Amino acid sequence: MTKNNQEPMMANSKQWENICERCGRCCFEKYEYRGKIFYSDTPCEYLDLETKLCRIYPQRFELNPECVRLSPDLVQSGVLPDDCPYVKKIK
Repeated sequence: MTKNNQEPMMANSKQWENICERCGRCCFEKYEYRGKIFYSDTPCEYLDLETKLCRIYPQRFELNPECVRLSPDLVQSGVLPDDCPYVKKIK
């Protein structure tokens, strides 16, 4: 998918969010070491570990300043695992 084709998808945030399979991995702390991203065993305090859903999803950006909005540029930066549906969609 080219960058130009990503813009309409981002304009329709419901379509963009429907890509998510609700695995919750993006809600775990990540660390960069020597250019590689490593996931910790520490989830966001708002992640429900049973349902893998955010308990404050509608207000997540206001209530959790560490929560980052996923965008095609962020996905391309390599912060998500290769088997993430967002990564597959962008590649």
